[in-house]
Amino acid sequence: MSLCLLLLFAVVSIATAQVSPTNQTHTTFVFNNFNDTPSLILLQNASIKSEAVRLTNETQWMIGRLLYSTPLQIKTNATLSSFSTSFVMAMVPPPKAQGTGHGIAFIMTPTTSQREAFASVYMGLFNDTSDGKDYNHLFAVEFDTTQSVDSDDPSANHVGLDLNNLKSSYTQDAGYWDDQKFVNVTLKSGRNIQAWIDYDHIQDQINVTMALAGMPKPQKPLISRKNLNLSAVLQDQVYVGFSSATGNFVAEHYILAWSFTTNGTAPDLDVSDLPSLMWKKKPVYKTRAFIAGITLLSLLLPLVAALVLLKRYRDREVIEEWELEFWPHRFSYRELRIATKGFAEGEVLGSGGFGQVYRGVLPGTEQIIAVKCVNKEVREGMKEFIAEITSMGRLQHRNLVQLRGWCRNNKKLFIVYDYMPNGSLDKMIFETTTLLNWGQRYKILKGVAAGLLYLHEQWEKRVVHRDIKSSNVLLDSEMNGRLGDFGLARLYDHSENPGTTHVVGTLGYIAPELLYSGKSTPATDVFSFGVVLLEVACGRKPVDPGKDDSEAILVDWVWELCSQERIMDAVDRRLRGDYNIEEMERVLTLGLFCCHPQAERRLTIRHVLQILEGEAGLPALSMPSFNSSVMGSTPRSGFFNGTSYGSSTSNSKTSQGDGFSTTSSKIHRETKPLL
Repeated sequence: MSLCLLLLFAVVSIATAQVSPTNQTHTTFVFNNFNDTPSLILLQNASIKSEAVRLTNETQWMIGRLLYSTPLQIKTNATLSSFSTSFVMAMVPPPKAQGTGHGIAFIMTPTTSQREAFASVYMGLFNDTSDGKDYNHLFAVEFDTTQSVDSDDPSANHVGLDLNNLKSSYTQDAGYWDDQKFVNVTLKSGRNIQAWIDYDHIQDQINVTMALAGMPKPQKPLISRKNLNLSAVLQDQVYVGFSSATGNFVAEHYILAWSFTTNGTAPDLDVSDLPSLMWKKKPVYKTRAFIAGITLLSLLLPLVAALVLLKRYRDREVIEEWELEFWPHRFSYRELRIATKGFAEGEVLGSGGFGQVYRGVLPGTEQIIAVKCVNKEVREGMKEFIAEITSMGRLQHRNLVQLRGWCRNNKKLFIVYDYMPNGSLDKMIFETTTLLNWGQRYKILKGVAAGLLYLHEQWEKRVVHRDIKSSNVLLDSEMNGRLGDFGLARLYDHSENPGTTHVVGTLGYIAPELLYSGKSTPATDVFSFGVVLLEVACGRKPVDPGKDDSEAILVDWVWELCSQERIMDAVDRRLRGDYNIEEMERVLTLGLFCCHPQAERRLTIRHVLQILEGEAGLPALSMPSFNSSVMGSTPRSGFFNGTSYGSSTSNSKTSQGDGFSTTSSKIHRETKPLL
């Protein structure tokens, strides 16, 4: 009788909790379900729900992490132990969701601290400065449901091995092998999925296997890599667990069961009684109360219908064809009205040609946003609104202002961005008493160049911004430069030649060939960026009618100084000589390269970034020939030679803290209808 009791006690202990380590190099535990237990550490937004650990709920920009509470001795005398783990996960998107983010990662880390990790594509593992650093000592197996260009992800449904870096050392589309047939598994389907991770320290080999929960473990692993030196990554003691995050798109990420062991095979999991967390339509129960309610409702139906139709007509949000293809997050008008305190005057950040920009705080999440209000009745307003939504909705880069969503309410149009607390670059250079030092300026220029390289070459389509200027460069809390305002942007395939469209832009930033060709190209963007380079180095606006004709146009003035071998005389005197001479000369010369009147002689943005990063030297700069036979007009001809396409004064209202603005000096000259 006593022997039976002892066996029963051992079975119950294994089924409900962890087994204590028997020595420093061997640990085994198993959770066939989860309840409140001191054996787990739940961080950030992780919680227990339905006897499972829910890492994230349906809230944007959320991080959740689950760790086993005791650090494991994974290395002894510099020798890494073998380990094995199995777990059941589920990623449940909301009903009718167009996307989900951003997956679950099994992690081994030396600390419970998240080092100010970011959500979205960072999955709560790193931030933009810690990503790729050896001091992380972090190993992860990511089950990723988005495709990040920066991380070279192969698809939006893959498994990857991460060694201190979001850029996986090896990736494979999610699925399993059934004999010789590969079967794809959709990670974000909401179904329960079981995974096995086995590491053999003798061969430095790791195997990752997955299948639908309830299936036997496939014989052939999804990923099998030898000579994976985890000993160089992991420290002696590690915490094991899971991390997950959401971004613009959301999902509920769950861990339903988990087992782990060192120097052995992870105990089998009992998956027979695990709940199904997939979203299901709730049944309608035909009770007496339900029937009585329907009867009463039918009597009031005509009145209710009239009131509903009237309200929908007044506050309607019309769905148009373009929304079905491009569907970033849509905010309700009520959310934005609450966030901006009824679009109060005190929340206005700035004004532009198409409306005002408001500061807002999203109810519930307390996240700060910037809300750009576009007046639909202004000419081109709706066209630019759609352009900005469809272009920015899919772009993700650390040096671009991130689109958070949009809203349409009757004749009111709104675009929602991340809030940039340090406003715009032009404000920081020309309007504040706090002077940007040279190190900050140089960092901002490199960031904008990186963002522009992403637009021109690294995204799936080529994006020509068409309105690059210092007021469209916004600064985040760490003074990183982020390119914004994509209302004039155009997208086309990398193999496609841009057609003739409208001439658009802002005086002082428009490439000379654009005035007569009407073709916006990467080279016209580079010209505008060259003007920004000179603005930042010289501390002067592109066009200043208050100065003599010889100095009124910044580009011409710097060219003239360069011809006299006095280019350093153009440096912003407010810096008082406190700058790196080599970097300053590099920026001034690059500005002239980018602003060369002949487009074919300009550098590509990739070459510009390489020079700014010190990875390439400056080529020899040759002075252009400023005459009508070279390009049909001199650099000044677009401004002061009598051929005017707009006011020569800026006459613009710049941002009062955020920098989201459009200026009334934008030029529009139609040469061919926009397709």
